[in-house]
Amino acid sequence: MANILLKYLEDRYKHHIPNEKVKSPGPVITISRYFGCPANMCANDLADLLTEMEETQDKPWKVINKEILEQAAKELGLTPEKIEFVFKFEKRSAVDEILEALSSKYYKSERKIKNTICEVIRSIGERGNVIIVGRAGVAILKDIPNSLHVKLIAPLDYRVDGVSRRHQISHTKARKLTLEMDKNRSQLRAEFAGIKMDLVDYDLIFNCQALKSEEIVKLVSKAAKIKGLV
Repeated sequence: MANILLKYLEDRYKHHIPNEKVKSPGPVITISRYFGCPANMCANDLADLLTEMEETQDKPWKVINKEILEQAAKELGLTPEKIEFVFKFEKRSAVDEILEALSSKYYKSERKIKNTICEVIRSIGERGNVIIVGRAGVAILKDIPNSLHVKLIAPLDYRVDGVSRRHQISHTKARKLTLEMDKNRSQLRAEFAGIKMDLVDYDLIFNCQALKSEEIVKLVSKAAKIKGLV
C-alpha cells in the first residue's frame, strides 16, 4: 500500500515540476500575398536559406502546402478532392449540403471541414520549422509568439501585367481575375479569423515591384534571426 501511494505522489508531483526542455509552439512563418506576387518562389528559397542558418540541420525548414489538404482529408475520412473547394473559394449552397448529406454516408458539413483544416494548420504550425503560404495561415497562427507573418503586395497594374503574361490572357481578363482572387483570399482569411484582417495584422510587408524575390528572402531571414526563429 505504501509503495502504491508513493508512486501516486511521484506521478502527481512530476507534472508540477517545470520542464525547461518543453518546446514552445513554432517557429512558423506565414506568407500571404496579393494575387500575382511570387509567394511560392519566395517561400521555397526562404526554406532553403533558413535551413542553412540553423545550427543543426536535423529539422530542415519546409514549405507546407498540399500536406494541409491531405492531412485534413485523412482526419475527415474523405479524399482531398472532397474538401479542396474551400481553397478554390467555392461555396456550398443549402441544396448542395442536403444532396451531399443524402447521397454519401461520408458527408461532412462545410463547417466541420473548415474546422478540421484550421486544426491541421494549427498543429503543423505548432510543430515548427514550417512556412505556410496562404491557406489563411496568418489568421490561424497569429497568436503564436514564435512566429513571423509576411505580406507580399504590389500595385494592381504591375500584378495584372504579370498575370497576363504568365497565364497568357488579355489584360482585361487578367484584371478581372486578379481582383476576384484578391477578394476571395481576403474573405477566406476573414472566415478563419472571425474578423476582416488588415495590413496591421502582418509583421512585415514587402512591395514586390520595388524588391526582387531574393531581396525579400534575405530580409525575411534576417528578421527571423532577430526574432529568434533560427
